[in-house]
Amino acid sequence: MPPTRSHCAALAAALGIAVAALVGARPAAALTVVAPQALKVGDWAGATFRLSEACSDRVEQTLDRGMPATVLVTVDVWEDKPGWFDRLVAEQTVAWRASRNVWSDDFTLRRGTEPEHTVPDVEAVEAEIGRALRVRIAPLSALSPDTRYYVLVTVTVKPLTVEDLRRVEDWLSGEAKRTGKPGPGSIARLPRYLVGVLANLSGLGDETTRWRSASFWPADLPGGP
Repeated sequence: MPPTRSHCAALAAALGIAVAALVGARPAAALTVVAPQALKVGDWAGATFRLSEACSDRVEQTLDRGMPATVLVTVDVWEDKPGWFDRLVAEQTVAWRASRNVWSDDFTLRRGTEPEHTVPDVEAVEAEIGRALRVRIAPLSALSPDTRYYVLVTVTVKPLTVEDLRRVEDWLSGEAKRTGKPGPGSIARLPRYLVGVLANLSGLGDETTRWRSASFWPADLPGGP
């Protein structure tokens, strides 16, 4: 059954309490793709770059308060079709997920499906995410030698997602059972669009930046290290 207006209001208030401390956060630093270049990586078309300011002031405060953050990098090869819609040829993704360990005050960081590891502080989180990346995107054999292409890099920092809200809700429900006190309600059952609106109004919206390479012929791609 859809939530009633009063139920939505109660859930919105609960979310507002959780993020009220972030309202006065300073403006976010500029998330940037640094030194990007389209190139050959072996027999593949690829790209090299690094990220700067992945952890803005607002994201640092989000992490410091125990909320997780996700950095998602998508690297695409597109067919450049002037006068028509460009066509996506291939894409690769790289993702990091960081969260603060409440009991030890250090941070857990995981890249993709790799094992989690611990780093001492937010600066170390940003340093690892900011290491130079070299990403293979599409085999050169899959690209037409008579077609021009370009590489598109999209970086999104997600300080809070609906899935994270569900984890917070589970934790709060467990605390309610343990202490016998009622929880704040089912935040994660709010309509997805309403969660997005509340997150943006609370300063928890995503931060995104993009870089597009110049168009190139496959044979003209420079070789990478």
